[in-house]
Amino acid sequence: MPKRRILIIFAAIAVFAVVLTVIDLVRDPDPLTLAEAAISFANEALLLAGMASVAYTMHRVSDLHEDHVALTNNVARAMAQGDTWREQRKGEIAALGFAIEDQFKAWRLTAAEIDIAGLMLKGASLKEIALARDTSEATIRQQAQSVYRKSGLSGRAELSAYFLESLFSTAEDARRPGLIVVAEN
Repeated sequence: MPKRRILIIFAAIAVFAVVLTVIDLVRDPDPLTLAEAAISFANEALLLAGMASVAYTMHRVSDLHEDHVALTNNVARAMAQGDTWREQRKGEIAALGFAIEDQFKAWRLTAAEIDIAGLMLKGASLKEIALARDTSEATIRQQAQSVYRKSGLSGRAELSAYFLESLFSTAEDARRPGLIVVAEN
């Protein structure tokens, strides 16, 4: 909320507190001392400030709810688009999966290393992989190092880039006029 709006709200609270205090002073047959008037004013101001805080909080909660609904809708839409894309590309995705698995076998990875490398490509952390495989994180770290050693890659980023770079360079080459992409057999 901008500072100006906050100042206006506090000024309004102060004015209302003064008005309520003046009304109390006029309606009360016994004259109030300055201290009693100040206490009355402080009570009115605190009451109004509390009401303003509740109103502001309710407004913010309403805004947060609207943001939550919008975010939920965006996530649902993105998931639906992703599901549609995966359904449309089912054959290519399966072929890519087989090609990645063939490369893992060419690197002579064990079944456990293939599983770990696949989970790393999906973005799982070593801790998450350890939990999924019901083993220690140290064991997963050793197996990941074995994957890197056998593949000749230095880490997770290079492992991902190994497969993704080929996809993007092939797509870029296919879009360049006059450049023929020849698949190797």
